[in-house]
Amino acid sequence: MDINTFKSQLKTGDFSGIYIFAGEEDYLIRHYMGSLRDAVAGDPVFALFNNPVFDGETVDFDAIAEAVKAPPMMSEMKIIEWRHANISSMKENELASLEELCALMEDYPYSIVAFSAGDTLDFGTAKRPSAFVKRFGDKINLLQFEKSTENQLYAWLKRHFESLKIQVGLDTVKELVFRSGRSMDVLAGEVEKLSALAKARGRDFVTPEDVREVASSTPECDTYALSNAILERNKQKAYDALEEMKLRRVDPAIVVGMIARTLNDLAAVAHLMDDGVNLEGIRTVMGMQEYRLKLYVSAAKKYGGKLLGEIISELARADAGSKYGGVAGYTAIELFISKNI
Repeated sequence: MDINTFKSQLKTGDFSGIYIFAGEEDYLIRHYMGSLRDAVAGDPVFALFNNPVFDGETVDFDAIAEAVKAPPMMSEMKIIEWRHANISSMKENELASLEELCALMEDYPYSIVAFSAGDTLDFGTAKRPSAFVKRFGDKINLLQFEKSTENQLYAWLKRHFESLKIQVGLDTVKELVFRSGRSMDVLAGEVEKLSALAKARGRDFVTPEDVREVASSTPECDTYALSNAILERNKQKAYDALEEMKLRRVDPAIVVGMIARTLNDLAAVAHLMDDGVNLEGIRTVMGMQEYRLKLYVSAAKKYGGKLLGEIISELARADAGSKYGGVAGYTAIELFISKNI
């Protein structure tokens, strides 16, 4: 079942049988499973009868069968949920029990069963569906929620802001993804925070500057800010970025590793540019998001591969010194900053 078919069912209320919500995008799994619950279960006062919920990787099919048979109370339908099921670990006897449950559902059309399975279900591909999909694809409503593409994520963020009566441009949502990462759970919270900030300031829009001011940053973003400050020879920016990581209690060894990765990526971009590779070619080679790549290209243009190589060598010496009798921890990083800026 594709998501558009499921959305149509939400509008018409034409539900039946078993649903499995699976994939990498946990936020969307919870969202659409919640939408199904709201559409089917009715009055929350009778949730004990109309919305029994079970948890666990191993499914108790006998418990589900008993819940399916019990009629709904003060409602035409009921929904039985099993959260966090591990589909991939099911043995043959469990798969047979699932087939029996499919048959049982035909006798109790007032009951809906919904499983959330996270990323434990292998769907295969359209041309080569998995063994599970081949066996149950025509018996169960299977909904797959893959990781969103960049454009899908940007569009989702824009809709999320607009639902809160806040306008944003593409530059703002790109900045937010770059700073706070791709987790929809994290981004949803950041949208709420940024929208509240805008309204408190008497505005109906959020800017990239607002994002940089208050949005939570990922360790990678903090590390890029530190690396970028080093390249700009801006001690204050570098120390500010390092202080942020201290507050987050990021292991100094991890900080050094992240700095090294960022600098190595910048050096790779610089060398590709020196070799005449265009932006699309660099993006293909590096596998970077468009917005992040443009930031790297901008920095690489300013400093070139030679300077980046020198800074990487200095970082390697600082790292080695901290491991073999030199200054350790954040102090080693601070000394590296003081010598290179």
